Amino acid sequence: MRKVLAMGLTLAMLAATLTGCGNAAAPAEEKKAEAAAPAEAAAPSQEAAPAEAEAKEGGYNIAVLIPGSVAYFTATRAGSDEAAAKYGCNLSYSDANWDAATQLSQIEDAISKGVDMIAVCASDAEGILPGIDAANEAGVPILTFTNAIGTDESGTVDGVVSYIGQNEVNTGKLCAKIAADLLGEKGGKVVCIEGKPGTFCQIWRTKGFEEGIKGTNLEIVYKQTGEWDKEKAMTIAEDILQKGDQVDLFFCQDDGMATGVGEVLKEAGVKDKIKVVGLGGSIQGLQALKDGIIDGNTFLSAKEEGYKAIETCVKYLNGEKVEPRTIVDQVEVTKDNVDQFEGEW
Repeated sequence: MRKVLAMGLTLAMLAATLTGCGNAAAPAEEKKAEAAAPAEAAAPSQEAAPAEAEAKEGGYNIAVLIPGSVAYFTATRAGSDEAAAKYGCNLSYSDANWDAATQLSQIEDAISKGVDMIAVCASDAEGILPGIDAANEAGVPILTFTNAIGTDESGTVDGVVSYIGQNEVNTGKLCAKIAADLLGEKGGKVVCIEGKPGTFCQIWRTKGFEEGIKGTNLEIVYKQTGEWDKEKAMTIAEDILQKGDQVDLFFCQDDGMATGVGEVLKEAGVKDKIKVVGLGGSIQGLQALKDGIIDGNTFLSAKEEGYKAIETCVKYLNGEKVEPRTIVDQVEVTKDNVDQFEGEW
């Protein structure tokens, strides 16, 4: 275990390298949640939570750290609030505005306030690792959700109690399957519009998509970051169309960006020639699929992620065993089954 004192966190923040992470629920059979087998040395000992926490029997104070302000986290927060109401705990929220140094400071602040546990959705896959050490040194358990940290695609890392979220590599592979189905055996040229660089989901969704198109006739010709921003994704699409290069499909790492790209293509009169694949199952993304603005999508319940994050915190603080990972799966959404899903964000 790395030894970083909480009081030294500011120095760690200055030294960190900062590199620059979308639904009411679908029918139960459409949503899958599974606890993965424990990863060796992936989390601290879970034999028992701190004794003083066990004695409280609820009413825990949990700091919930969000990476930035996007619609997805509104739905995540709704799920967290629902779990907090059920279990009688108190949540304090902080938004890092996509800055790892800010999120490190928020971890330090939560520790100084004596919270019972920290639940963090990371602003950067590696930039906040010193914060994990600081929490461990202070004896404050810490959990990750939605955006994991570290360099392991499983989302597990030494010093973190549990990771709650999707398998991002599998999500990327699912989107590759959708793209391959849309273009058929002929294949085609693909533009990937990625999320915020350095975030766990951006890194591993890209890897999964690249792995998923192996053995197909799909070729990635451009990769650019839209930073989860619809307007930026639209600008990227406009610039690519102006270049006049062949493009057969846009893959966007969330369906807010995908909807923007589809609108650009429609306005340019080429939507019938170029496919768009989104990801996440937002309100606008599902409607865009119905309207033919995009051609393929996925669904994951953000509310479920938020709910399970707080539920897992409470279980851990009550001294119950929790798994190193709880996976909430994306499922494919097509024009044929889109009416089975209701967007949350």
